[in-house]
Amino acid sequence: MYEKFKPLRESKPKKEAHRPDYYTHAEKGERDETAEDLLKKVESQVAPVICKLANPEYRLLPDDASNLVVFVAFMFARVPNWRENLDKIAASTLKQSQIEIASDKEAFHKHLEKYEQETGQPLGMDFEEMRQFLLSGDFDIEQKSKAFNLGAMFSSGLGILEIIEKYGYEALYAPKGRFFMTSDSPVFILLPNGTGDATVGVGFGWPDVEVFFPLNKRTCLRMKKGIKPQGHFIEAGFVDSINDLVMATSTQYLYSSERQRRISRLFDERGCKIRPGKESFLSTPPNGPEKLI
Repeated sequence: MYEKFKPLRESKPKKEAHRPDYYTHAEKGERDETAEDLLKKVESQVAPVICKLANPEYRLLPDDASNLVVFVAFMFARVPNWRENLDKIAASTLKQSQIEIASDKEAFHKHLEKYEQETGQPLGMDFEEMRQFLLSGDFDIEQKSKAFNLGAMFSSGLGILEIIEKYGYEALYAPKGRFFMTSDSPVFILLPNGTGDATVGVGFGWPDVEVFFPLNKRTCLRMKKGIKPQGHFIEAGFVDSINDLVMATSTQYLYSSERQRRISRLFDERGCKIRPGKESFLSTPPNGPEKLI
């Protein structure tokens, strides 16, 4: 396991990427494990498929492919970098709605009057003073509800699934002596520009995007519209490129099947460069308002 600017260390999967109660909440007074139970079901269905895909001779059957696609969608939506980005999106949307409400002076004053009447509690602030404060935009809103965040996680996961279930898929196999790495943000998106370069982290709904997901040290899933189910070995340089992008799109941790100091140096140099909402996930495709996630 590699963490930026810290010594590499040996570990086991069960000891990593673990946050207690990360998929549970108790906002109604009782522990709610609905999200955890649903994600366990997804994991159980796909586990044997990933094992089978370690064999280059295996070809995905339709049912196995369906389970794998669901897993891809939720492995993107469930990790910290995306869930934190969902909170930022919700907070930004709410802030903008407050500013829009404040833009209509008469309606805003009536709204506050109604609030005071219904609650029996005075706001303790002049209505117009509050309106001007909102219009200034000089305030921040934070989304702190875990239940809301989990709901947004599932909504975005289902939205991603609706898009990528129309994609084709193939299994890319590392040649002898090479292996794939993975991270705490294992699914990433590329938009090739046709000249050997690509934009990293655009939305799933952009035309011609490619989705990559290292499944184990031997196999990386590639998804794209129009490609046919197949499996084939790729060149060592392609494996290196995928691993570089795994580093760049990681949030904090990189996971490798082998222990190498060179990987540690590369991760310090190239890791954690792509952050949702900042360097990635552009909001509008260049050729029209296609549905995006």
